[in-house]
Amino acid sequence: MPEKSQIPPRLKLVLAVMFCTLPSLCEARAILWGQMQGFTGKALRDGLDFWAGGFLLLHHQLPLLFDHMAYQSFLQGLYGKLPYHLWSYPPSYALIAAAFGWLAPWHAVLAFDAVTLLLLALVLRLAGKSWWLIAALALAPASLESMLEHQNAALMTALIGGGLLLTQARPRLGGALIGLATIKPQLGLVLPLYLLRRAPIAFMYAVLAAVVLAAASLWAFGPAAWQGFINFTSPAMSSVLLTGQPPEFAGGLISVFALAKPYAGVQGALIVQAVVSVLAVLLGLKTRSVPALLILSALASPYLHDYDLLGAALAVALLMEQRLATGFLPGEGVLFGLVWAGPGLLPWVPQYAHAAPLLLVLLLASAWRRGGVAPCDSSPAQPGSPVSSAGRSPTPAPPESTAPG
Repeated sequence: MPEKSQIPPRLKLVLAVMFCTLPSLCEARAILWGQMQGFTGKALRDGLDFWAGGFLLLHHQLPLLFDHMAYQSFLQGLYGKLPYHLWSYPPSYALIAAAFGWLAPWHAVLAFDAVTLLLLALVLRLAGKSWWLIAALALAPASLESMLEHQNAALMTALIGGGLLLTQARPRLGGALIGLATIKPQLGLVLPLYLLRRAPIAFMYAVLAAVVLAAASLWAFGPAAWQGFINFTSPAMSSVLLTGQPPEFAGGLISVFALAKPYAGVQGALIVQAVVSVLAVLLGLKTRSVPALLILSALASPYLHDYDLLGAALAVALLMEQRLATGFLPGEGVLFGLVWAGPGLLPWVPQYAHAAPLLLVLLLASAWRRGGVAPCDSSPAQPGSPVSSAGRSPTPAPPESTAPG
């Protein structure tokens, strides 16, 4: 019989996680080079919009956010010629940007990255997750890409993923977190009906949190902020989705809509995405699986970027946690690796964008499969082992069981 590998499973996982960081670290090196060459505006990437929004709001310059030419002139007056920039967030998100807008640009975006990552760690610890899982998620390529873009994936994963994990033991807190996720509503399409059916108390607190957040933004910025969002920002983002212009915004989309558009055209892709979104909402009503809900949330969103897959990375981490106890099907580990590593590969291998929705569907099937897998080793179990009928019972599934319904 061939000798088994002596590398402990946990060490293998650590090495795999570290290996998957390499593409993002190479990208970080390129960004650092750009900063050293004086391309600060380009190096800030999406963080420039985050800082500019907060800065302008604190200085009572709200109209600039909804005047494309004036907004571009403001940014180029600071950093010279820049790619296309657009304030693309609702006023509720502007509350967060304003909290950091008093800092210098780099200080603001780095502080935001650190605070949201710490929030993610805190929420996952409250949900009973290990430091190993938290550390792995912090180093996931989707997390690194979010930090390189200075995007909000850690915040959204804390609110949605953490909220779902907490709905059983702490439904009020879990619901409130999910309600705050309305700052990016396209990632929560599956959640309202799920909460209404499975956790009515959490649903009530989610609605309350969403209303309070909207009311706070109305009080802080006035009705003009919401009017600008409805009349300018929302149509502009719809145009980005439908036309694919400018490519700086639309080029990195990895949604079902983006996959279908080259083959079915805009109208056909909208129909395909609508069918998938409705199906995801209905399937969400049939499951109690947190990994499945995170995957369905990604599939339901027509506007999805690589960093938005941090929720799917959390699903992979939760599934890996379970499979280490119950066993893997053939190819399941490879699937987990492709979903985990994909966001870091996307800047170097753009074709991954076409594979992402299909990988999410396969991951969903994995999340829903029942039962464990018989061990490859046919030797008799030792007394008292998890697989011995004379010993203790098999390891129970964690609260976020992957069994449907």
